[in-house]
Amino acid sequence: MLAGRITGPQQLEFIDLPIPQAGESQVVVKLEVGSICGSDLPYFLLDKAHPSVAKEELPLRAKLSLHELVGTIHQSRSPRFKEGDRVLAVPVNFEGLAEYFVANDSGAVPLPSGPAEELVLSQPLGTVVSAYFKLTNTSHKTAVVLGQGPIGQLFCALLRHHGFAQVIAIDCLRERLKLSAWMGATHQLSGTGDEVKTAVSEITNGQGAEIVIEAAGKEESLNLSAALLAKGGQVVVFGLPCRHYYNLAINEFFYKEAVIINSCGPDPQVHFPIAIDLIARRIIDVSPLITHRFGLIKTQEAMRLFANRSDGVSKIILQA
Repeated sequence: MLAGRITGPQQLEFIDLPIPQAGESQVVVKLEVGSICGSDLPYFLLDKAHPSVAKEELPLRAKLSLHELVGTIHQSRSPRFKEGDRVLAVPVNFEGLAEYFVANDSGAVPLPSGPAEELVLSQPLGTVVSAYFKLTNTSHKTAVVLGQGPIGQLFCALLRHHGFAQVIAIDCLRERLKLSAWMGATHQLSGTGDEVKTAVSEITNGQGAEIVIEAAGKEESLNLSAALLAKGGQVVVFGLPCRHYYNLAINEFFYKEAVIINSCGPDPQVHFPIAIDLIARRIIDVSPLITHRFGLIKTQEAMRLFANRSDGVSKIILQA
């Protein structure tokens, strides 16, 4: 089989490897489609300051990293699955950049019929569903979503689905905000920190947002969330932290009595089926998020496009 291997910053080669074998309670999946996630980029960019990459050595482990995957069972050592079953599956150790990958049966869920390129987005949507369920009070009606990459867009859609009257999308790239409106954001903001603070204050009648989703993974956006939050509100720290340590605006978080919720991983057996149902029944239409398609062998080109945030890129589909 072909498997990708990162050999340097933005350098990726494909090598020939044997098809892996399933261990106990595992499956081997033949890839149908994958999609690129922001958490794949630190490996591709070889950002050694990033916590995910700090201890990795070149070349990186073959098949690292791709984890939003749909395919069919090639080999099963699980009573839950048989060969030929179609699944959404998370690969062991995030090693999914290959024509075949291994998944624990606890990380795989069956899929209905439907477009694979849409159903694969059940994985990121499942992580968003998991974060939503961690909110301690979902009667709130005003939310801010900081960062309008694919995850931020999915948060806008899910919050609107759950009845939020105001969903304020914020991003420094204005072209992303057009898509935010389509995905459910009632307001779209771009500008300096002070401009955004003023706008959110006006929208919320000076109260601030009851929920702020930090979906960018940056120190500055996390600290901006404190300024946008209502007293006693909740901040969901969702964006993958880009450094081990942040300088936190603790004074503002403290005096606003903010509830800080971290969310870094779903339960595939609980949250993926919910996301699959939302997409399969088109309760949440993810098709506008899909902007580019590449063959698997063109992953380097696709990753570069995603990293550069050019050509209006949102979600990139990799086709086996």
